[in-house]
Amino acid sequence: MVAEQRVNSLTIQANANSFLKDIRMNLSPNLARWGLTFSVLSVCLLLDSSIAKAQFQRTPLTGGTAAAGEAPAPEKNHATEKKAKVSEAEQAIRKVAGEFTKAFNAGDARKVAGFWAPEGEYVEASGMRLVGRPAIEKAYTAYFKENKQARIQIQVDSVRQIGDDLAIEEGRTMVTVPEGTPDLSQYTATHVRQNGKWKMVSVKESSLVPSAMQVNLNDLEWLIGTWEAEDVGIALKTVYRWMPGKKFIERTFTAQSQSDGKSKVMGTQIIGVDPLTGDIMSWTFNTDGSHAIGIWAPVENGWVIESRGVTPDGMLTSANNVITKIDEKACRWQSVNRTVNGVELPDALEVVSKRQ
Repeated sequence: MVAEQRVNSLTIQANANSFLKDIRMNLSPNLARWGLTFSVLSVCLLLDSSIAKAQFQRTPLTGGTAAAGEAPAPEKNHATEKKAKVSEAEQAIRKVAGEFTKAFNAGDARKVAGFWAPEGEYVEASGMRLVGRPAIEKAYTAYFKENKQARIQIQVDSVRQIGDDLAIEEGRTMVTVPEGTPDLSQYTATHVRQNGKWKMVSVKESSLVPSAMQVNLNDLEWLIGTWEAEDVGIALKTVYRWMPGKKFIERTFTAQSQSDGKSKVMGTQIIGVDPLTGDIMSWTFNTDGSHAIGIWAPVENGWVIESRGVTPDGMLTSANNVITKIDEKACRWQSVNRTVNGVELPDALEVVSKRQ
């Protein structure tokens, strides 16, 4: 049974390949945008505030004063150019991840097995090999029977297309069950296009063991303090502070209407290092009942965070947020690859926050 569970979690990883994306779960808007960032899931998607929504979709404050309603073409063009660089195969394979995640979280063994080609194989970390959909479905059926609330998160690190009908995907997954230890794995999945659809013909997985801290929470020390961003008649204030022991950073964010001066608390976020993986992670809780989790990865002059969340109505959300440090007093944030229940949303325009 342990082996079968492992197979399922590994399989989950393979299928959920496209679940997380390149860099760790995300929530990256620095400063006020962090509030905005994780707020892409919380504000744009989760909060029912038209003012807040507008702010994330309008012209960013870049130092000058942009006309109200003027949307800078450069930002929109950059987003378009970025999307154009992603092959159709990669887009399709990443989309499959969302579909796989839904099937897995619903405990549907038949649908999960259906992501493999009929002759597909699954090799889990212990070396056990399953060949063919029937064997894979049987293993998942047993797993779901004993783990009715199992949930999977997948981070796709890369997708390489080889020829017209072959692609190799690599990534990491995390499978969680109530009151259990998260199962962490890394995988390599080989996809082939059959009848216009991408199917997995081979998934090989290996375990990820708890590691020493790969990143230091002190790398985020520059965020400590108060940040503000203003646009379209609304001011978003984000405050970062160390929690006792300096093992976690607490972020609180509020929105204030400049017309009537009223403030609205939007939520709280806790940022810390996961002892199991050594990754910096974020847990965000919004006042409307929505929540999200993110994994951070360092990039040049900033961070990229991949986030997954749930709206108050139970809809699944995802986004990749990029936070860039401009200098000690300002930073830039943008949220891309946003979805709600698998439906793609436009990229948010950049937002600039300033230290107060």
